[in-house]
Parts: sequence; C-alpha cells; structure tokens
Amino acid sequence: MEISKKRIVSDLRKIGLHEGDHVAVSVSFKSLGRVQGGPEGFIDALLEAVGSDGTLMMNTYTNFFTLTEIRLGRTDYVYDAGETRCYTGIISEKLRLRDDTVRSRHPTMSNAAIGRHAHFLLDDHDETADSFLPYSKLAEVNGKYLAVGIGDNLKGFRHHAQQQAGLLTIVPWKRAVLHKDRQGRINTFILKDRGGCPTRLPDLVKDLKEKGIVREGKIGMAQSIIVPAKESIERMSSLLKADPTLNLCDKPLCLWCREIELRLNLYQYIKNPKIFQRYKAAIYLFALINRLRELDNRLISRFKMILKKRKMFY
Repeated sequence: MEISKKRIVSDLRKIGLHEGDHVAVSVSFKSLGRVQGGPEGFIDALLEAVGSDGTLMMNTYTNFFTLTEIRLGRTDYVYDAGETRCYTGIISEKLRLRDDTVRSRHPTMSNAAIGRHAHFLLDDHDETADSFLPYSKLAEVNGKYLAVGIGDNLKGFRHHAQQQAGLLTIVPWKRAVLHKDRQGRINTFILKDRGGCPTRLPDLVKDLKEKGIVREGKIGMAQSIIVPAKESIERMSSLLKADPTLNLCDKPLCLWCREIELRLNLYQYIKNPKIFQRYKAAIYLFALINRLRELDNRLISRFKMILKKRKMFY
C-alpha cells in the first residue's frame, strides 16, 4: 500500500512539526514504507509541513582521506559544494539537487537547506567553520531536530553536543580532503573535529525522554522522534561535560573512547570498568595497539597510493 503525501503531512503534524518550524531531518527512507512520489514525495511533504516561512535542513556529508593520501597527491576527489554527491542517504541527495537548495561549503560535513533561514544556517559553514555550526544556528532560531526511522540516533546533531562539551578536539584526527573554495581554487582541508564515538549517544536521548523533551510517533511506517534543538543540545552537552564517561563505549579497540579516557584520566569515574579500563598494563597495551593501528592506516594509505601511481592497484 502506498503512503500518500497527505498521510505523511498528517503524521508530521501529529509528532509536532508545524508551519513556520525550522527543522533538521535525518531519515531512513526504507523505514517509511512505500511513499507516494518516492524520496521527492517525502521532501515535498516535509516542505508542506513547515510552509513557506519554515526551513528544512539535512546533512549532506562527504568523503575524507588520510592526510598521507592527500600529501602524496591524491587528486581524483575534490569536494565541490555545487557538484559533489553526499553519502547520507537518497533523501539528502535529492534535497541537495533541488534548484532552490542552499548547500554549505564545509568540505566534509556540509548541510543542505531550503526555506526562510537556509542562508542564515549555512552561509558561514565553510572550511573555516566548526563542523557542526548549522546545529548551533538551528538552536538560535528555536529549531527542531526530527529523526525518522533511525531509533534514538540523532545523527550529526548528537556530535554537536560532544563538540559543545569540548570532547572533539582532545583526540587528534589526521584526515583531510581537497576542496574547491569560493574563488574556485583547490586547497587542502584538514579535518579537526569529526564526531567522536556515537555508540553510547542514544543513552542521552533516554534522559531527554525522562525530562519530557522528546516527542515520539510514526511517520509513515517509521518510528520517529522530534526534539527542540536548543534545549536538547544544552541538556546533552551539560551531561557530557559533567560526566564524559557517559560517552565511553565498551569496544577495547575504539581509538576515540580509549584515548578520551586515557587523556582525561577518567578511570576512577567509570562505572563497572572493563578489564582494559581496570589495569594499567591493559590500559597502556590498548593505547599502544591503537597508536599502531593509526600508524598502520597511514602506511597502508602510502602503499595504496604508490601502487595506484604504478597502475598496480585499482
């Protein structure tokens, strides 16, 4: 059975999206069911829900590489805000392609938007800006964040909470990409604040639910949640500032989590610590392994680039 645009708009109204709202959306298209008009039909429904005075925004993230690859002269991929496809889903890609869409120039964490505040949200989001700046601006205009069919994973939005808590600059992240700037020149962009480990972040949404900040419902066939941007960011970032252990996953080889707990010396605050968090020998062993993994990644990148130049690797 096809789900009509009228039904989607009705579902959006029920969950709390209204005319004049400014909303960031992350969506699993397949979770919606068979939507009339496909991805374009869903975008049309979102735009009808927020109306001409509202704004619709989605992330349109793109690729990045090891710094070694870029320094070795990888020139087959250059980010161009007007041309480069995103990897964040078919609906984000369809939104990006619309004639009336504004897209930010950030070389890896771009967003696309249509509506009243599209330029306000995105015009300053370029290679000089924080990766998650559009979410700060969304909070300024009392916007909302809608997650459709992805559980409690507030994608992109949740990493802004990590950023506000000061957690994203602690562990160095040597990744980069070539990009075309406003003057059409090609430059190297080095990514400094990619989002940290997301494994535990859905737990923060449980707290938001307990505080009555979250509204839940169904959009088409997809379980969905909607949250106010400002209140949610303030709550999640304050929780992470007060207790960074809330963000630590249980994977021994998670570079980001293991480095965060080591650099901030969080071991005495971790509830029910694992073996690799309990003993100094294990702590330093996994720290060494993770450093070797990063070194290995760079070596592999160098090897691939050499082979590619010799046309031995495709």
